[in-house]
Amino acid sequence: MKYSDLIVENTTDQADIVNDLEELITRAKARNFVKISTPAVLAKLQDMGYSVDMTSLKALLSNIQSVGSTNDTEVTLDTAIPSSPDSQKKASADVVSKLASKQIQKGTK
Repeated sequence: MKYSDLIVENTTDQADIVNDLEELITRAKARNFVKISTPAVLAKLQDMGYSVDMTSLKALLSNIQSVGSTNDTEVTLDTAIPSSPDSQKKASADVVSKLASKQIQKGTK
């Protein structure tokens, strides 16, 4: 096997494990879990055929946005709900409207 083939295969495997890990986290959040067992996540990934240990699992979890914190016993999920783009647009529109009203009032005085 060529070295370049090995690198591509390793990158693909890492993307697969991250996708499966994010899916597990998403399922837990959908079930309104705030914390999940790190050993249980590790066992689930190993059952899926991944060769992963606790240290590498914690490193992977630290790069997932929906994970708040992790240690050897539990993964704390980030429960903050991001604001929707529509509410951000409305807030921006409200600010612009208020500023425009103030400018108009200054002009009529």
